[in-house]
Amino acid sequence: MSQQIAAPAGTAADVPVQLYRGTDPQPGVELLLRGAGAIPGGATQDPVAVTDWRGVATFRVLAGNTPGTYRLTVAMPNGPPLGPTTRIDFITTAVAAPPTPPPPRPVVSDGLTRFTQGAELHGTAGNALPAPLVLEVRDTTGAPFVGQPVVFTATGGVVEPAVATTDRSGMVRVRVTLGERAGPVIVGAKVGTLTRTATVYADPGLARALVLERGGAPLGGGQLTLTSRDTVVLRVTARDAHGNRTALDAFAATTTGRAVELRSTVMADSAAVVTLAPRRSGTGELELSGSGVRTRVSVTVALTRGQQSAWAIGARSAWLGSNHPWIALPNLTGVSGVDWSVFGRRALVAGLSLALGGAAGSLSADRTTGNVSLVLVEGYGRAELSLVPGGVVSPVLGLGGGAYRLKSADGGQTFYHTNTFWSGGGGVDVAVSPSVTLELRIERHWMRDTNQGHVATLWPLAAGVRAGL
Repeated sequence: MSQQIAAPAGTAADVPVQLYRGTDPQPGVELLLRGAGAIPGGATQDPVAVTDWRGVATFRVLAGNTPGTYRLTVAMPNGPPLGPTTRIDFITTAVAAPPTPPPPRPVVSDGLTRFTQGAELHGTAGNALPAPLVLEVRDTTGAPFVGQPVVFTATGGVVEPAVATTDRSGMVRVRVTLGERAGPVIVGAKVGTLTRTATVYADPGLARALVLERGGAPLGGGQLTLTSRDTVVLRVTARDAHGNRTALDAFAATTTGRAVELRSTVMADSAAVVTLAPRRSGTGELELSGSGVRTRVSVTVALTRGQQSAWAIGARSAWLGSNHPWIALPNLTGVSGVDWSVFGRRALVAGLSLALGGAAGSLSADRTTGNVSLVLVEGYGRAELSLVPGGVVSPVLGLGGGAYRLKSADGGQTFYHTNTFWSGGGGVDVAVSPSVTLELRIERHWMRDTNQGHVATLWPLAAGVRAGL
C-alpha cells in the first residue's frame, strides 16, 4: 500500500522514510527517492538522503508547477526499489487564484475641485447673497466625488449649512449671509486635506443718515459751537443702517440766521466738503440733504470781543452847549444845540481804528440883540486809539478832521461859514455784548474859514452806540 503526500504547486514538502532490518532501525544508509526529478517544474534530479539514528531519511521534494499525482519509490542508489511498501504517491495540488483586489478608493483632485458658482458675487451688507455658492468636488479621474463631507467657514459672514455633503454630481450648495461691515468676505471650504476659498463682497446699503466730521472727528448731538472767526470745514458722508459709508447724491446745504454764512460746498470722493464762516455771535442752523436724507445742525457762534468783526456801524447824539462854545457873532452871550451823526468804523491793529461819518445839527446863538438859529452839517474822519483793547471798559483817545458848513436860518445873512475843522478829544467805550459797544465822548471842534481864520469852537458831549457787522 502506497503513502500519499500532497503539496501545493510552487511549494516543497518533506517526505520521511524509515528503514528497518527486521525490527531494528538502520542508521547511516544512503537512500534515493526515484521519480521526484520527473515532477514538472520540480527538481532536475532525484533527491538523496541518509538515515539518521532512528533509521529515518527525509527527502525534500519540490511540488513543481503542474498539478497531478506522481509515483515515487525509495531505492538504494544504483539499486532496485526496496520493496512494494516503499511506493509513495506525491500529489501536486493547484494553487487557488488570489482574490481580486478591491478597486482603489477615489482621491479628491486638487486641480478639479473648485468653486464653480457664486465667487465674486456682490450683496447688501447684513443680507444673504442673491445666489448660492456652489463647490464642485471631483476625483483624480475627473469623476464626481459623491458623499464627500465639506466644512465651510466665512470671515465677515455666515455660511449655511456649515457642514454639507456632495450630491450625485459632486456638488454642494450653501447660502452665505453677509456681515454688517462692508467689504470683502472670504468663504473657505475644507475638503479632506484640501482647502478652497472664494471671495464675495458686502456692499453698503441705502443711505440712512448724514454724518458730519470736523477735523476727522464725528460731530455728535446735532450741535456745532464756534468761538472764533476762523472758517470751519465740515466733511459730510452718507451712512447706511449699519454705519457703512455709501454714495452721497444730490447734496445740498443751506444756512439760516445771520450768525453763520455758508461759504462753499464741494463734492469730492463721494463726500461733501462744507465751509462755514462765523459772522457774529448768535445762533443759526445748517440744513443738509443728500441721498434722500435730511439733517439739521444747530450752530451757536460765541465770539469774544477780540474776535468781533473789524467792521462796525454806529450813531451818536451830541449836546453842543457844553464848555462855553463860541462862534464869531457880535454880542454873543451863549450857544446851545444838538447834532446827530452816523458813521462806519474799521478796526485796524492794536486798538487803533478809523471812522468816517457825517453829522447834522441845530444850534441857537443867544445875543444881546436877539437869538440866531443856525444849521450845522459836517463830514469827518476820525482816528481813535483804545487804551485797553478787548476790555469791557476802555479809555479812548481820538483825533480827526473834516469839512463843515455853519449857516444861519435866514439864508446865511447873519452867519455863514464853510471850510475845514479839526477835532480832538477822548472818552470811554463800554462793551455790552460781543458785538455791541456804547460810546461816550467829549471833543473839541476848532473851525476856521479861509478869509476870516478861526470862526467857531464847539465842545460836543456825545453818547452813541456801534454794532459789529
